[in-house]
Amino acid sequence: MEIIKCLFLIILLQISYRVLSQNYQSVSSYSVIRSEEGIEVDGVLDEEVWSQAEKGGGFFQSYPSDNLPAIDSTQFMVTYDDQFIYVGIICYDYLEGKPITNTLRRDFVWPRNDNISFYIDPYNDKSNGFTFQVTPDNVQREGLVVLGGNVQDDWDNKWYSGVSKFENGWTAEMAIPFKSIRYNSVPYWNIQLIRNNQKRNERTTWIHVPQPFRASDMTYTGQLAWDTPPPEAGQNLAFIPYISGRRARDFEENESETNGDVGFDAKIGLSNSLNLDLTFNPDFSQVEVDQQVTNLQRFEISFPERRQFFLENQDLFAQNGFPPSRPFFSRRIGIQGSGSTQRNVPILGGARLSGKIGQHWRIGALNMITGEDKTSEEISPAQNYSVVVVERQIFRRSRVSAVFVGRTNLGTAALDSFRIDNLNRLIDEFGNAVKPADTLRTLSRYNYVYGLDYNLATVNNRWEGNFYYHRSTDPDKKEEAQSYGAFLRYQTTRINARAFFRNVGEGYNAEVGFVPRTDVMIGGGRIDLNYFTEGMVQRHGPSIGGNILYDTDGNKLDNTISANYEVQFLNTSAFWVEVENQTIKLTDPFDPSRTDGEELPEGTSQNWTTISLSYQSDNRKTFTYDLGVSRGGFYNGERFNIETNLIYRSQPIAQFGINAEFNRITLPNPYNDADLFLIGPRLDLTLSNKVFWTTFIQYNTQDDNFGHNSRFQWRFKPVSDLFIVYTDNYLTPAFNTRNRALVIKLSYWLNL
Repeated sequence: MEIIKCLFLIILLQISYRVLSQNYQSVSSYSVIRSEEGIEVDGVLDEEVWSQAEKGGGFFQSYPSDNLPAIDSTQFMVTYDDQFIYVGIICYDYLEGKPITNTLRRDFVWPRNDNISFYIDPYNDKSNGFTFQVTPDNVQREGLVVLGGNVQDDWDNKWYSGVSKFENGWTAEMAIPFKSIRYNSVPYWNIQLIRNNQKRNERTTWIHVPQPFRASDMTYTGQLAWDTPPPEAGQNLAFIPYISGRRARDFEENESETNGDVGFDAKIGLSNSLNLDLTFNPDFSQVEVDQQVTNLQRFEISFPERRQFFLENQDLFAQNGFPPSRPFFSRRIGIQGSGSTQRNVPILGGARLSGKIGQHWRIGALNMITGEDKTSEEISPAQNYSVVVVERQIFRRSRVSAVFVGRTNLGTAALDSFRIDNLNRLIDEFGNAVKPADTLRTLSRYNYVYGLDYNLATVNNRWEGNFYYHRSTDPDKKEEAQSYGAFLRYQTTRINARAFFRNVGEGYNAEVGFVPRTDVMIGGGRIDLNYFTEGMVQRHGPSIGGNILYDTDGNKLDNTISANYEVQFLNTSAFWVEVENQTIKLTDPFDPSRTDGEELPEGTSQNWTTISLSYQSDNRKTFTYDLGVSRGGFYNGERFNIETNLIYRSQPIAQFGINAEFNRITLPNPYNDADLFLIGPRLDLTLSNKVFWTTFIQYNTQDDNFGHNSRFQWRFKPVSDLFIVYTDNYLTPAFNTRNRALVIKLSYWLNL
C-alpha cells in the first residue's frame, strides 16, 4: 500500500510539472565546423581554422549585476577533428594589474581565481555534463556537472590546454579528447562559457543567467550545432597501475610494519556513453586525512569521501534519499573510524558500470569486496557491497530512479563463531539480561535497502523537489523498516522558499548508508528574501526558518527556529547575524561537555537561545579572514564559541592559513565545564602547475590529539603522479607519540 501511495505521488507530480514550468530559456546556437589542419595547443590562436571558425561572444554579467553586458569582453571558437574537441578563447582585460591566480595547484578554488570555463552537456538532457577550466597561468580544473548544475571537481581525466598573454588580455586553447568524455551521437550538444574576472569582480556568461541562480546551471545553455554527427570515440581503454611502499609504527601497541603493494585501476569505454571502471587492490594512502572537528552533537558526524574511485559519479550512487537518510555512504567501505583513530579495512577489488543507455536512461552499478579485518579486537569478516541505480529522465529535466544497496557477509563460518563466542561471553557476564538480538544486530549475514526516488526540476529552474521511499531488510525482519521524505523548493530572483518532511522508522537499518538517527519524524522549512542594490552593498536580505521533530509514535522531541540577516558587499565581503532557539528532549543520557562527566538524564528537556555574528573579508586580497562568534545557552548551561580562518597568500606560489575554533562550555554542578581548542595551521606550496607540497597540523584538545600530515605530489605526466606522504599523531598533553607512517606511491596512466 505504501509503494502504491508513493507511485501515485510521483504520477501527480509529473502531471503538475507542466503547470509549474512555463518559461523556457531562449536558445542561442553556435555552429561548429571540422578542422582539417593540425592544432598545436600552445595558447596562440595562429592556426587558420581559428580565423575561419564562427566567433561566439556577447557575454553578459551574472554578477554583480545581471542586466549589463560584460565590461571586459570574451570571445570563443570551437572546432574538432577525429580525436579532439578544440576550444579557442580570447579574454580581454583592460584593468591595470595582474590577473588574480591564488595557486598553481590543479583543481583550484573556482570563485577565487581568474579563469574561463567551458561547460558541455553532450547528453542534451539539461542535467549532466562536463566542465573544463583554465586560469591565465594555465592551471587546469575539470569536473562532472550533475543534478543540473553541481560541479564535482574530484573527477580527473586527460585533456590539454595552453595559455598566452598579450597586452590587454590573454588567450587560451583547450583540446578535449572524445575518449575522455561520455556522449550521445545527437546533432546538438548544450554548452555554456563562464568567465570569472576576479580582478574586476565580474562574473560573465555566454548565455544570460539571472541572479541568484548558479552560472553552472545547465538550464542556461546554448546549443552546439554539429555540421556532422560527432565522431565515435573509438577504443577507450586506460590502465593505471601503481606501486607503493609503507613504513609505519604504532607506539601505543609497540608494533611496526614495513610493506609494499601493487595494484591497478582500469577504465574501459563500452560505448560513447557507457563506461566500466575496475580496481584491484586499490591504495588510497595519498588521500589527505580527515579534517578534525569539535563534536558537540549527540549523533554521528558525516566526514566527506576523499577517495577517487568513490568520488566519480557520486550523483548516481550517493544522492538517493536525504543527507541524514542516505541508503549508501561510500565511507562504510574500507574505512573504520576517522581522524587519528581511523583504520583501513583492505579492499580486494571492485567494479563500477555507469553511463547512459539511449537518450533517457542512466545506469550505475557498483560492486566492492573487502577482505577480513584482523587489526582490531573484533575480527570483521570479508564483505561484499553492491549498489545498483537505474534512472529514467522524464519530461525535460526531472527523473525517477530505483536504487538497491546491499551488504553480504562472505565469511559466514567465522562470523557465526564470532557471534556465538560473544553471545556466550555476554551471557556469562550479565546473565539472562542479554537478548540474542542485542548481539546480532550489527552482525547480520546480510543487509539490503531498496526504494524509489523522484527528482523534480522545471525548465525555468523555479521549482525543485526530491521525494523518496526506501525500505530495509535483514535477518531480523524488523517492523517500521522504512524511510521516506519530501522536499520542495521555489526560487526566483527575490525569494527562495523550501519545505521538507522526513520519516525514518525505528526498524530502518541501512548498514551501508548514513542514517545517524532512526525512529524520527521531522518537518520544517525556510524562506530567504534577496534585495539587489547598486553601490557598496550588492545584496542583502532576511531569512527565517525552523523544524520540529517527533518520534514515530507522535511524541514531540526537538524543535528549532532561527532568523538571520545577511549583507553581501560589492567587494565580495559579507556579514551575517543570526538568532536561534532550540528545544531538545534527550532520548538517551548525554554529557554536553563530551568529557565523560555527569550525564543529563534521559527524558529531560532543555531550551536555550544563541546569537551569532559572522564576517567574511574581501577574498581578492592577499590576506583574507573569516570570523564567527556566538554566545548563548547550551543544554542546562552556557556556551561561548569563536571560529576563524586566516589566509595569507604569496600568489601563486605559497599560501599559509590557520583554522581555529574555541568552545567554552559552562555547566552547573555536578556537570563538567570544558574549554575545547581546535587549531589547524596549513602551508600549501605550488612550485609549478605540476609540483605541489602541502603540510598541515591539527591540535584537538577534545580528542587529546596533535596530528601532522605532509604530502608531496609531482604530476610528471597527465594523471600520473608520484606521492610522498608523512603522517604522525601525538597524545596530548604529554605529546607522547601515538603512531607514525611514511608512504611512497607511484601511479602511471597508460592509454591502450
